[in-house]
Amino acid sequence: MCVWCEGGTASLDGFSVETRPAARIAGWRWTGGHADAVSGALAPTLLRVRETILEEQAFAPGPVVVLTLAGEGDRVECFAGARLADGAEAPKGLEEFPVGAGEHALFNHHRSEGDVIERYAALLERVRAEGLARDTSRFRHREEYPLHADFARPETVRLMVPILIGH
Repeated sequence: MCVWCEGGTASLDGFSVETRPAARIAGWRWTGGHADAVSGALAPTLLRVRETILEEQAFAPGPVVVLTLAGEGDRVECFAGARLADGAEAPKGLEEFPVGAGEHALFNHHRSEGDVIERYAALLERVRAEGLARDTSRFRHREEYPLHADFARPETVRLMVPILIGH
């Protein structure tokens, strides 16, 4: 598999639990309403991340990452970026967001499977069915996109929720 896409082995329905190592993500924050997020308003920020990855040597191979942070009411706050290479500094103008190592429940979502919101609901239902506990202490969701995705209408995206193992 391509180092920009990464990925593990999933069950027949696409569910798996994967460990993500600690990483420093460099990128930008995006804030908007829920309807904005659903309609693709984050796509220009993701394009900006991709352009920066291709121009700068500071990034390690891997996917474009979106972390959905806690928002209130209709407000959605995200951090969009990519993993920095070991020892690399964040390029000028980018914020660095450290992410600790952790376990994530995930579904690989394909455009043909329908609505992302419905797929997230199915992922959360599967997390409960597996007896796993969701961890929202740092962020609520994590999405990983292949570097060359069409961010306005991605063919595939890895949908993830952080979980606590053994709770």
